[in-house]
Amino acid sequence: MTRRCVLAKGPSKVTKIRGVIIPTAWDDQGNVTGIAISSHDENEYLVDHKGKGPELLFHIRKEVEASGVVREEEGKKIVRIRKYSVKEGIAAADNYPGENRNDPL
Repeated sequence: MTRRCVLAKGPSKVTKIRGVIIPTAWDDQGNVTGIAISSHDENEYLVDHKGKGPELLFHIRKEVEASGVVREEEGKKIVRIRKYSVKEGIAAADNYPGENRNDPL
């Protein structure tokens, strides 16, 4: 028996998600075929293959801020990405107080 997700009609609510892109599925050759965003609030959002989701395959293990419509299927959160921005490089050194930015402690 196939279960379908019934979405309410009307405007969809766009949710902002911040987290790290992680692989969730691979093909027989070991290529990543599915990804999720592991968010800072310890939720995991599977990325839908529709919308801009496939573009995120090129940014695995990078931090991302994404906006999209979230739905739930069989207890899993799935997000259809509408827009995103990738945090390039490690900017954490700029977040530490003090004059010596090379010493995070």
